[in-house]
Amino acid sequence: MTITESIKFDKLQEENEALKKELAELKEQQLYKEDFDEYCQYVNGRREDTFIIKDKSLYKKLPSKDVEYEKVK
Repeated sequence: MTITESIKFDKLQEENEALKKELAELKEQQLYKEDFDEYCQYVNGRREDTFIIKDKSLYKKLPSKDVEYEKVK
């Protein structure tokens, strides 16, 4: 392997590790339908579904819309 190839390989490994870390963080924030309780009621003859999160601590893990994510370049 030449020096140039070695440098490119090292750079790709760094990017790969950064992407793995970002993926792990996103998986922690992911919610599933089992995390919610579903309630339905009828209002004026229309069904209204409401979903309420079971564990409020899961909600606290979610990022704010104001947060900007640094993308891997």
